[in-house]
Formats: sequence, C-alpha cells, structure tokens
Amino acid sequence: MENSDRIHELIGFLLNSNGYVTAKEIAQILFVSEKTVYRLIACINKSTGSSVIMSQRGRGFKLNYKFYIQPSGHQKLGEDSLVNISPVERRNRIMKKLLLNSPQPLEESEVFAQYYVSSNVRHNDKQIIKKNLSRYQIKLISKNNFLKVCGPEENIRIALKKLINDQEIIDLKQLPLNSDFSEKYDVRFVVKEIDKINYLLQMTLPYPYNVNLFSHLYILICRLRKNGTKYLVKEKQKLSPSQHQSEIYRISKQVIKDISNYLSIKVPDVEVDYIFQYLTSSRFVSSDLNIATSSLVIKITKELIAKVSKDYNYDFTFIQERLEKHVQPLVNRLKNHIHVNNNLLEQIKMEYHDLYHIIFTDAKKIFFKYNLKGIDDNEVGYITLYFAQALEEKSYKLKVVIMCATGIGTSELLKIKVKKAFPNIDIVGITSNNDDKFNYQDVDLLISTVQVSEKIKIPRIVVSALFTKKDQKIVQEKIDEIVRKKRFEY
Repeated sequence: MENSDRIHELIGFLLNSNGYVTAKEIAQILFVSEKTVYRLIACINKSTGSSVIMSQRGRGFKLNYKFYIQPSGHQKLGEDSLVNISPVERRNRIMKKLLLNSPQPLEESEVFAQYYVSSNVRHNDKQIIKKNLSRYQIKLISKNNFLKVCGPEENIRIALKKLINDQEIIDLKQLPLNSDFSEKYDVRFVVKEIDKINYLLQMTLPYPYNVNLFSHLYILICRLRKNGTKYLVKEKQKLSPSQHQSEIYRISKQVIKDISNYLSIKVPDVEVDYIFQYLTSSRFVSSDLNIATSSLVIKITKELIAKVSKDYNYDFTFIQERLEKHVQPLVNRLKNHIHVNNNLLEQIKMEYHDLYHIIFTDAKKIFFKYNLKGIDDNEVGYITLYFAQALEEKSYKLKVVIMCATGIGTSELLKIKVKKAFPNIDIVGITSNNDDKFNYQDVDLLISTVQVSEKIKIPRIVVSALFTKKDQKIVQEKIDEIVRKKRFEY
C-alpha cells in the first residue's frame, strides 16, 4: 500500500476517534507496525508544517481538528468522502448494506473497512443499529466476526425505504449522481421505468409519490439481485376483478415484466399487486384517469372539513372536491401501510402552527372512527396545505373578469357557474372580446370563452361556455399559480 493511502486511512481513523489513540491501536487498524505509525505521523506533520496530529506521552495521538478543517489543512492532507461523514450517516449506510444483503452474513471487517473507526466505535455503532432495527422487528446478529440482519421481508423493505426516503430526495433525475446509491445502473433503470409509467398514464407522478415508487422499485431490484425469489413478501389482500381490468394494473404488470427481463428472472406476480397499490396510493397531476371517489372518502372529507371549520372558525366547505382528490389516495395508503415523507413538515408546523394542530387532532379522531389507523405527522402536513391554501386564497382574493364572444348574456351565465365553483374569487367585471375600452387595471385573471388579444397583458385562460369539470380543474390550477406568485411577492 502507498504511503498516501495509509495517510488517508490514518486521518480517517483519527477523525472518527474520540480523544487520544495509542500507536498500537492505530497499527492494528492499519495493519502496519508501530514504527510505521510513527513515521506516517512525522510525515504528515512535516508536510503541513504544523502539528496537525498532536501527541501526548502516555495517551497517544489525536487529530488537531481546528487545523484540519482549515482550507490549507485539507489541501495538504486531502479529503475522503467516507471518513468525513457523520456517525449517523455512517450507521445508516451500514444498516442499508446489511438490510440489502439480509439474511446473508457479512464480515464485520468488510462492513466497517472504509470508515476506519476504532473497536469502541464499532461496538457503539452495532448497539445503536441493533436498537434502530428492533423498531421494525428486525434482529442484528453478531457472531464470529460476522454481521447479519434477520426479519420478515416486508419489514426489511420498510426499513430500507425509510433509510432511502430520509435522504430527502426530491429530483429523481439527480439520483444517478448521488453517492449514496452505488448501483448506478439500477438507479437509471428505475428512473426510466417511472418516466415510462408517466408516459403510459399520460400524467406526472409528483413528489413525494415518485420518490415512494422509486424506493419500492429500487429496493425490489436490489433484493432480487442479492437473493433471487427465495425471500418473498406475503401476498396482499386480493384485488377485485375491476382492479385487475384497470389501466393501472395493466401498467403494473408491464413494470414487473420489464424488471423480469432486466434481471433475467421471473418476478412473482404478488409484486404486481404491490406496484398497483403504490400507484393507486398516489396523487396524479395532469391526469385524465377516471378514478372514482368512494363514498367513504366523501364522508371522511366532509366530516374533516366540518370539524376543522368549526374549530378554526372559518368556512372551508368550498375545498370539498379539491380535498377529496387528496384523501382518496391517502385512504389507500393507510389501508396498504404505505408511508410518505414530507420535507416541508417543519416549515408547515411553524408557519401554520394553530391550523396544523387543529387538523392533527381532528384528522386522528375521524380517520380512527373509520378504522383507518396510522395517519402520521407527514400526512397531516399535506392535509394542512389544502386548508392553508384556502386561507391564502382569502388573503389574496383574486379579481376576475369574464369575457365571451357575444358579451353580456353568455358572460352572465358563465359568471354564475364560475362563482358557484369558486366562491372566494371576486368577479369585478364582464366584457366581450371586441370591447377595446375595458379597464383591466388591478385584474388578476381573465376567464374567457374566446381567444384573447395579446394586447391584454394579464393572466388569462380559455374555457368552454359550459364550464365543465375539466374547465374548473384548469382554472383551479391557474388560480393556484397566481396565488403562489402573489404570496412570493408579499
């Protein structure tokens, strides 16, 4: 081994050590003699022109961290990404490696090799990892210098998913560059599969649902690659005939077929059901999929809005239809024990403190009433955003003008329909497309049944005179966009 490699190992070991370490301990970790340790330390201190490694008689050696973190210290010593990670990140990486290999054992020296930590740190890491895994009913077994984890396959996947989602992934396109994923080819394959799903369904799977699906597919591929089909998840509740005939189920089958071809193994059919449940537990954007709202979802949404309206002293009834579209996949997630991360949670709690806590209390009671358990902070945070958006819409009450080709008659009819669908907007005027004198000052949005002249420099949207459900969806998206911009300006 070159001296430069040993220097990196020595620095890495001292970085992860608490207090002083003897030359004997360092020699055992680096597999060198104590004389070599002394020579390496002398070489490091000479090259930096300072005692970057301090020594104390009877105690050993210690890294002078204040010098090491200075740019000059780094440039002379170099920096290794794995020796500089935090203890929490190190343990998470070790857990991920053990879980992906479960139930196969790994040599302890191999697991810890790249982190250059002392035997005391190893022992502490193992105890913490053991405690963390026990939350998932997974055991860490340490025997004869080998480590392995054992537990139900479903629990292993849940633990892996938590580790991946805790990395706060938002942009899937950046994942192949992420050093936490060593299996780059698998990452690229999964990202392409999600793109394919988006294309086939003619929709976009947004955050956090795209990350959830990525985690599931990535873990499935890694587990199949390591263990084949030997360790299978339990079969989920049987799907109905109508679900088997759905477009989402057909696409789920195609994904499993693609994975089978990719790995050259026959993936069990039960995995199709899992993908189906992940997709039906997601909220689609810009989708024409006809996903019926169940009577249960309508009841839950109505009760939640009524309770929050009473407790917060504000009428939220106008968000019923909007919130139903979120609650439908939420109910599916709770039934299928699918969890989502919410990277905005702390910000939501801070900005909408009172509203969040009211919704937290009310949602827990209402969902429990319908035997839907497990709604957590992340889910409550997403629900809070819908109520918060309603408050923001009131704060920024949009001024809207209605335009039609023939003018007043059809415009009045459209005005009634728009006002019924969006009671919180302020319709400040009605005009026709040949009225050049209409004053658009301070108008936030123009809703028109005809193409609008480019001379009118305000946000506009073209709808049909019948103002269909599709039109309402388009208008809602435009209102959301304007409100977000206004909020940013404030």
